[in-house]
Amino acid sequence: RGVGTNVARLSVCNCTEIVVYDIIKSYLLYKNLMNDNMPCHFASAFSAGFITSVVASPIDVVKTRYMNAKNGQYKNPLQCAVSVMKKNGPTAFYKGFIPAFYRIALWNVVFFVSFEQIKKVTKANI
Repeated sequence: RGVGTNVARLSVCNCTEIVVYDIIKSYLLYKNLMNDNMPCHFASAFSAGFITSVVASPIDVVKTRYMNAKNGQYKNPLQCAVSVMKKNGPTAFYKGFIPAFYRIALWNVVFFVSFEQIKKVTKANI
């Protein structure tokens, strides 16, 4: 139980991180707001971490509640999400947002800055 919600969360997070990082970096370069260097990579990665956290937080809350629920409490993750909304309102989907944001943003900064530096050193055109 919960494997599907975990796969959904990971899929959404990975897609959001990569797409948002690329969009923000491309925009910063296109508008000549920054050069293609570490500050640009840092800003793009940090921003992608924030957007990913906003998108993933509701999925995290539902996943956690669904996986920790007693057998039979929820038929599926969708019923769990509806229950959370009815009982606690929309802000419940952002419970634990700040620690999750810090974790995801730090991961993005480390990953994307490292990725860009490796590309630079190896002269890879990815």
